[in-house]
Amino acid sequence: MQHLLQAYYLYMKDPRQGLRHLFVVRAYGAGFAGYLLAALAAVCIFNAGSALGVFAFLFKTAVWFAAEILLGLVMAACAALFLDFSGHKASPAELFILIGTAGFIKGLLIAASVIALAVPVLSFIVPLCVLLVLGLQLGYLLRNISRLWNVGGWCACGAVFFCALPAVGSAVLAGIFFIWGLVLLF
Repeated sequence: MQHLLQAYYLYMKDPRQGLRHLFVVRAYGAGFAGYLLAALAAVCIFNAGSALGVFAFLFKTAVWFAAEILLGLVMAACAALFLDFSGHKASPAELFILIGTAGFIKGLLIAASVIALAVPVLSFIVPLCVLLVLGLQLGYLLRNISRLWNVGGWCACGAVFFCALPAVGSAVLAGIFFIWGLVLLF
């Protein structure tokens, strides 16, 4: 915990130096803590107000945690590939840690779900909070990718949005196989 707080204070003084410190010490624990907090936030925001038992809460958190880690791995690999294509040497391990630390921003969703439960009149604000937090997370990633690898904003956007290519490709393949299956049935 002290290591994480030290990294936070160092990041507040100089963001580039703070992230470089995390990369040098290979602080995978900070990345995994961010992924865990993102998973907790997702479980809290999507299950706010429902009667959720302890086992169900732990199971959903574990599934979201695994999904967050897998998504982080794919995003880090795709972003590093894009940055390497554009002539900038990027490490997927460093990007994995960076994407993990972006998960700390999703901790704001836990507060939004608590506020929505405490004041039901304000429950309409939860979708806006989700969009705001996702925007903040995207801004954090874009800004730090452009800072650390000395790339422009468009190249950083390309690195982050290049991560959507495997999902789009998978959806296209699933659609092709679905249509092909329908043709074989009839």
